[in-house]
Amino acid sequence: MTPLELHRNRLARNMAPEAEVLLSLIAEYGPVTIMQVMDLAQQEQLASPATIHKYLKHVRDAELVIELNDEKDHRVKNLDVSKKGIRYLQSLV
Repeated sequence: MTPLELHRNRLARNMAPEAEVLLSLIAEYGPVTIMQVMDLAQQEQLASPATIHKYLKHVRDAELVIELNDEKDHRVKNLDVSKKGIRYLQSLV
C-alpha cells in the first residue's frame, strides 16, 4: 500500500459524524451537485456552509465520493458515492 493510500484509509477511519451524514445524504440523493449537497445539509441543519465544505473535502480526499462531469455542462461537477464509500457506509450499520 502506498503512503497516499495509507493516508486516505486513515482519513476514512477518522471520519467526523458530520462527514458521515454528508456521505449518507450523497448516497441517498446522488448523484448531486455540490450546491445540492449544500442545500441538503443546510436543510438538515448540519453546519455552516464553510463547515460543510470542510467535511465535503474530507469525504473527497478519502475517496468516499467520486466526481462526475455533467454531460450538458462540463463546468458542473456531480458527486456520487464511490465503491469505497458504499463499503464505509455499510460498515457503519
